[in-house]
Amino acid sequence: MTIHRDDLRVILDGPATIMGIRRSLAAGRWPVEKLRAHQESRLRWLLNHAYQNVPLYRALYDEVGFRPEHFRTLADLNRVPMLTKTRVRSAATAECLARGTDPSRCYEIRTSGSTGSPLRILLSRHDDRWQRVTAWRILFEHGYRLTDRTLQIDSTPARQFAVQRLGVARKQWLSTGDSPETWMAALQQYRPHVLVATASVLHLLAENLLSKGIIAHSPRLVVSDDESLTPATRALVSRVLGRDPVDVYGLCEVSNFAWQCEQRDGHHVSADSHVVEVLASPGEAGPIVVTALGMTGMPFIRYETGDVAVAEDSPCKCGRTLPRLRHLYGRAVDSVVLPSGRRLLWPFFYHFFNRYPGLRRWRVLQDEPGRLGVEVVGMEGETNALANALREALPEPMAVTVVCVGEITLRPREKVRMVVSRVGGSIAGAS
Repeated sequence: MTIHRDDLRVILDGPATIMGIRRSLAAGRWPVEKLRAHQESRLRWLLNHAYQNVPLYRALYDEVGFRPEHFRTLADLNRVPMLTKTRVRSAATAECLARGTDPSRCYEIRTSGSTGSPLRILLSRHDDRWQRVTAWRILFEHGYRLTDRTLQIDSTPARQFAVQRLGVARKQWLSTGDSPETWMAALQQYRPHVLVATASVLHLLAENLLSKGIIAHSPRLVVSDDESLTPATRALVSRVLGRDPVDVYGLCEVSNFAWQCEQRDGHHVSADSHVVEVLASPGEAGPIVVTALGMTGMPFIRYETGDVAVAEDSPCKCGRTLPRLRHLYGRAVDSVVLPSGRRLLWPFFYHFFNRYPGLRRWRVLQDEPGRLGVEVVGMEGETNALANALREALPEPMAVTVVCVGEITLRPREKVRMVVSRVGGSIAGAS
């Protein structure tokens, strides 16, 4: 068996990876004061590192007169300038990397670009291992074992390492572009302990298994990531696969950092590895801003995700001391802008259309203020009645057009978005 450079790196990093996972699992039950002190200490170091070694941050902070010493505690977070996707996208690679980071020795990943141009992310050896620890930690929180077989259905298959071919953390990758028949065959033949896929793939897989009367192999753990998991998809997957899916949230840029525990009551935040802010008053939806505490080669500090959530202050019954997100709505663009300028988030439309059992698929599109277009699969001949009902249900007057289509198609690598708006508006007071 040929051992490539990446294989050797993973083998050598193995002990550090396992130790990192164990520390993260323990941190989930640290006292809140210890978690906070850890975040503050790490952030102070990271801000100094970024200002001294990363041209992008030196320029960003100098523009507004911010200095790392201005940050002392988490109460000072709002003094730290935020990093936008536009800023990262417009910067040269050398501006984003810390001094001494060799681009040729980095592992490159790219975002999907579903809301704009893709971002190019370069992971140093340290950052690559850190991302692996933060992602695996979530699986271990749910009983994952290194001897488990994982079936992952994704738009872009990741690397396969020599240790996986030897039986450690074995994984079979399938593409979201493969047919449901291919997914079903792999599920029955590979018999994975863990199944990882987007919510839409899980829904389509379960639908096909059900329609063909196949009694599916039941993985011990089913993970839904990358898209919003609706109650209908959760119920269908639980019924067909025999497992209630775990919803996981993260970004390609900073790895996964929010996840449901066994209580399924909101999403825990991996506060030992990330600082997650929701810029809204308690109980209100607001933009998510995230800091990756362990990424040093290409840091992401107070990074505007473009996603929306509601924070939760009360402790979880599971006993973990990690903060939580009560509701996770996904991207801000997965909402429509009302005439008042407020955003109406996608769950409103989910609950409205869920009342119509004849609907097999739907998507809301907004290209201009005050007007909505809706594509539906099913309910032929009832589009006018559906448009009138939606118009009456909306909290503010809007023009509504409903058209029936044969299928709602996606471009390659495009994520399923039930609501798509190209109109700007405020997240504040979103409902």
